[in-house]
Amino acid sequence: MLGWANGKRSTVMSRTLAASFIVVSLSTASLLFAPAWSLSQGGGAQVTVTPTADKVIAWSAAGGGVEESLQPGESIVTSGSRGHTGYVQTTYRLLGFSAGLRQWREVRLGVEERVGHHQLQSFLILAHTNQQVYGFQESRGHWTSVALGPNELVSHLRGHGHVAVAITNERALGFSTYTGGFFDIAWTPQERVLSVDGGQNAMVVRTSSRTVIFKSQSNGWTEVR
Repeated sequence: MLGWANGKRSTVMSRTLAASFIVVSLSTASLLFAPAWSLSQGGGAQVTVTPTADKVIAWSAAGGGVEESLQPGESIVTSGSRGHTGYVQTTYRLLGFSAGLRQWREVRLGVEERVGHHQLQSFLILAHTNQQVYGFQESRGHWTSVALGPNELVSHLRGHGHVAVAITNERALGFSTYTGGFFDIAWTPQERVLSVDGGQNAMVVRTSSRTVIFKSQSNGWTEVR
Protein backbone atom coordinates (compact mmCIF):
# COMPACT_ATOMS: atom_id res chain seq x y z
CA MET A 1 0.00 0.00 0.00
CA LEU A 2 2.80 2.39 0.90
CA GLY A 3 4.57 1.76 -2.41
CA TRP A 4 1.31 2.29 -4.32
CA ALA A 5 0.72 5.63 -2.50
CA ASN A 6 4.24 6.80 -3.20
CA GLY A 7 3.87 5.89 -6.86
CA LYS A 8 0.58 7.75 -7.11
CA ARG A 9 2.09 10.80 -5.37
CA SER A 10 5.03 10.78 -7.83
CA THR A 11 2.63 10.61 -10.80
CA VAL A 12 0.58 13.56 -9.50
CA MET A 13 3.73 15.59 -8.85
CA SER A 14 5.03 14.86 -12.36
CA ARG A 15 1.76 15.96 -13.95
CA THR A 16 1.74 19.13 -11.83
CA LEU A 17 5.33 19.98 -12.82
CA ALA A 18 4.55 19.33 -16.49
CA ALA A 19 1.48 21.59 -16.34
CA SER A 20 3.52 24.31 -14.64
CA PHE A 21 6.22 24.03 -17.31
CA ILE A 22 3.60 24.44 -20.08
CA VAL A 23 2.15 27.56 -18.39
CA VAL A 24 5.61 29.10 -17.96
CA SER A 25 6.52 28.27 -21.57
CA LEU A 26 3.31 29.85 -22.89
CA SER A 27 3.86 32.95 -20.74
CA THR A 28 7.44 33.29 -21.99
CA ALA A 29 6.29 32.90 -25.60
CA SER A 30 3.64 35.57 -25.16
CA LEU A 31 6.29 37.96 -23.85
CA LEU A 32 8.64 37.21 -26.73
CA PHE A 33 6.05 37.81 -29.44
CA ALA A 34 4.12 40.69 -27.87
CA PRO A 35 4.94 44.25 -29.10
CA ALA A 36 7.65 45.75 -26.88
CA TRP A 37 5.97 49.07 -26.06
CA SER A 38 8.40 51.73 -24.89
CA LEU A 39 7.62 53.47 -21.61
CA SER A 40 6.86 57.18 -21.51
CA GLN A 41 8.08 59.43 -18.74
CA GLY A 42 4.55 59.38 -17.38
CA GLY A 43 4.76 55.61 -16.96
CA GLY A 44 2.36 54.54 -19.74
CA ALA A 45 3.12 52.34 -22.73
CA GLN A 46 3.04 54.45 -25.89
CA VAL A 47 5.20 54.00 -29.00
CA THR A 48 7.68 51.55 -30.43
CA VAL A 49 9.47 51.78 -33.79
CA THR A 50 10.18 48.72 -35.94
CA PRO A 51 12.65 49.11 -38.86
CA THR A 52 12.40 46.69 -41.80
CA ALA A 53 14.26 46.39 -45.10
CA ASP A 54 12.03 48.82 -47.00
CA LYS A 55 10.07 50.77 -44.38
CA VAL A 56 9.70 51.75 -40.74
CA ILE A 57 6.60 51.07 -38.68
CA ALA A 58 5.50 53.01 -35.61
CA TRP A 59 3.23 51.11 -33.24
CA SER A 60 1.21 53.01 -30.67
CA ALA A 61 -1.02 51.85 -27.84
CA ALA A 62 -3.90 53.76 -29.45
CA GLY A 63 -3.96 51.68 -32.65
CA GLY A 64 -2.12 49.64 -35.27
CA GLY A 65 1.11 50.34 -37.09
CA VAL A 66 1.78 53.47 -39.16
CA GLU A 67 4.22 52.84 -42.01
CA GLU A 68 6.74 55.12 -43.70
CA SER A 69 8.34 53.70 -46.85
CA LEU A 70 12.03 54.11 -47.56
CA GLN A 71 13.14 55.58 -50.86
CA PRO A 72 15.33 53.70 -53.34
CA GLY A 73 18.87 53.58 -51.97
CA GLU A 74 17.79 54.91 -48.56
CA SER A 75 18.88 52.99 -45.46
CA ILE A 76 18.26 53.38 -41.74
CA VAL A 77 21.14 54.66 -39.61
CA THR A 78 19.44 54.61 -36.21
CA SER A 79 15.96 54.52 -34.71
CA GLY A 80 14.28 54.76 -31.34
CA SER A 81 11.17 55.70 -29.40
CA ARG A 82 10.25 57.22 -26.09
CA GLY A 83 6.83 58.01 -24.74
CA HIS A 84 4.67 59.52 -27.48
CA THR A 85 7.53 60.09 -29.93
CA GLY A 86 9.38 57.98 -32.49
CA TYR A 87 12.64 58.87 -34.23
CA VAL A 88 14.46 57.53 -37.29
CA GLN A 89 17.64 58.78 -38.95
CA THR A 90 18.22 57.58 -42.49
CA THR A 91 20.89 58.36 -45.04
CA TYR A 92 18.66 61.07 -46.56
CA ARG A 93 16.40 62.45 -43.82
CA LEU A 94 15.21 62.62 -40.23
CA LEU A 95 11.79 61.19 -39.39
CA GLY A 96 9.68 62.08 -36.37
CA PHE A 97 6.54 60.20 -35.35
CA SER A 98 3.67 61.77 -33.41
CA ALA A 99 1.53 59.32 -31.45
CA GLY A 100 -1.15 61.96 -30.98
CA LEU A 101 -1.48 62.61 -34.72
CA ARG A 102 -0.47 59.07 -35.74
CA GLN A 103 1.74 60.50 -38.49
CA TRP A 104 5.36 60.43 -39.63
CA ARG A 105 6.91 63.80 -40.51
CA GLU A 106 10.23 64.25 -42.29
CA VAL A 107 12.99 66.78 -42.72
CA ARG A 108 15.43 66.25 -45.57
CA LEU A 109 19.17 66.50 -45.07
CA GLY A 110 21.45 68.50 -47.32
CA VAL A 111 24.04 66.77 -49.48
CA GLU A 112 26.91 67.90 -47.24
CA GLU A 113 25.00 67.53 -43.96
CA ARG A 114 26.29 65.05 -41.41
CA VAL A 115 24.16 64.13 -38.39
CA GLY A 116 25.80 64.34 -34.98
CA HIS A 117 23.82 63.45 -31.88
CA HIS A 118 20.14 63.46 -30.98
CA GLN A 119 18.08 63.82 -27.81
CA LEU A 120 14.83 61.80 -27.82
CA GLN A 121 12.17 62.63 -25.24
CA SER A 122 8.54 61.73 -24.65
CA PHE A 123 7.20 64.81 -26.46
CA LEU A 124 10.10 66.16 -28.53
CA ILE A 125 13.26 65.40 -30.48
CA LEU A 126 16.41 67.50 -30.63
CA ALA A 127 19.09 66.63 -33.21
CA HIS A 128 22.01 68.39 -34.82
CA THR A 129 24.15 68.16 -37.91
CA ASN A 130 27.27 70.06 -38.94
CA GLN A 131 24.98 72.75 -40.40
CA GLN A 132 21.70 72.83 -38.46
CA VAL A 133 19.97 72.10 -35.17
CA TYR A 134 16.57 70.43 -35.60
CA GLY A 135 13.65 70.24 -33.20
CA PHE A 136 10.50 68.12 -33.48
CA GLN A 137 7.28 68.82 -31.57
CA GLU A 138 5.21 65.66 -31.07
CA SER A 139 2.01 67.59 -30.33
CA ARG A 140 2.12 69.37 -33.71
CA GLY A 141 4.06 66.79 -35.71
CA HIS A 142 6.33 69.61 -36.82
CA TRP A 143 10.08 70.00 -37.47
CA THR A 144 11.84 73.32 -36.86
CA SER A 145 15.46 74.15 -37.66
CA VAL A 146 18.05 76.84 -37.01
CA ALA A 147 21.28 77.26 -38.97
CA LEU A 148 24.67 77.09 -37.29
CA GLY A 149 27.29 79.73 -37.93
CA PRO A 150 30.40 78.96 -40.04
CA ASN A 151 32.54 78.31 -36.93
CA GLU A 152 29.77 77.16 -34.60
CA LEU A 153 29.96 73.68 -33.09
CA VAL A 154 27.39 71.86 -30.95
CA SER A 155 28.91 70.43 -27.77
CA HIS A 156 25.87 69.22 -25.79
CA LEU A 157 22.22 68.27 -26.20
CA ARG A 158 20.26 68.09 -22.96
CA GLY A 159 16.57 67.80 -22.16
CA HIS A 160 13.88 66.78 -19.70
CA GLY A 161 10.14 66.47 -20.14
CA HIS A 162 8.83 69.27 -22.34
CA VAL A 163 12.03 71.25 -22.84
CA ALA A 164 15.52 70.75 -24.31
CA VAL A 165 18.62 72.80 -25.05
CA ALA A 166 21.52 72.66 -27.49
CA ILE A 167 24.81 74.12 -26.26
CA THR A 168 27.31 75.44 -28.81
CA ASN A 169 30.59 77.32 -28.51
CA GLU A 170 28.69 80.55 -29.31
CA ARG A 171 25.26 80.26 -27.64
CA ALA A 172 22.52 78.17 -26.07
CA LEU A 173 19.44 77.21 -28.08
CA GLY A 174 16.24 76.48 -26.15
CA PHE A 175 13.41 74.40 -27.60
CA SER A 176 10.09 73.29 -26.08
CA THR A 177 7.00 71.31 -26.98
CA TYR A 178 4.74 74.30 -26.29
CA THR A 179 6.19 77.38 -27.97
CA GLY A 180 7.95 75.91 -31.02
CA GLY A 181 10.96 77.49 -32.65
CA PHE A 182 14.40 78.03 -31.13
CA PHE A 183 15.27 80.75 -28.63
CA ASP A 184 18.94 81.59 -28.22
CA ILE A 185 21.21 83.42 -25.82
CA ALA A 186 24.77 84.31 -26.85
CA TRP A 187 27.91 83.74 -24.80
CA THR A 188 30.48 86.44 -24.16
CA PRO A 189 34.02 85.72 -25.45
CA GLN A 190 35.32 84.72 -22.00
CA GLU A 191 32.21 82.83 -20.85
CA ARG A 192 32.45 79.09 -20.24
CA VAL A 193 29.58 76.65 -19.71
CA LEU A 194 29.95 74.81 -16.40
CA SER A 195 26.78 72.72 -16.14
CA VAL A 196 23.39 72.01 -17.74
CA ASP A 197 20.55 70.76 -15.55
CA GLY A 198 16.79 70.76 -15.71
CA GLY A 199 13.38 69.38 -14.87
CA GLN A 200 10.13 68.70 -16.70
CA ASN A 201 9.55 72.32 -17.72
CA ALA A 202 12.83 74.22 -17.40
CA MET A 203 16.51 73.97 -18.27
CA VAL A 204 19.19 75.71 -16.20
CA VAL A 205 22.60 76.53 -17.69
CA ARG A 206 25.37 77.70 -15.36
CA THR A 207 28.36 79.47 -16.83
CA SER A 208 31.49 81.07 -15.41
CA SER A 209 29.69 84.42 -15.09
CA ARG A 210 25.92 83.78 -14.75
CA THR A 211 22.99 81.38 -14.64
CA VAL A 212 20.39 81.36 -17.43
CA ILE A 213 17.04 79.58 -17.43
CA PHE A 214 14.81 78.51 -20.30
CA LYS A 215 11.22 77.54 -19.42
CA SER A 216 8.96 75.39 -21.57
CA GLN A 217 6.24 78.04 -21.95
CA SER A 218 8.49 81.08 -22.35
CA ASN A 219 9.72 82.87 -25.46
CA GLY A 220 13.23 83.54 -24.25
CA TRP A 221 15.89 83.04 -21.60
CA THR A 222 15.89 84.49 -18.08
CA GLU A 223 19.25 85.59 -16.72
CA VAL A 224 20.23 85.33 -13.06
CA ARG A 225 23.55 86.74 -11.89
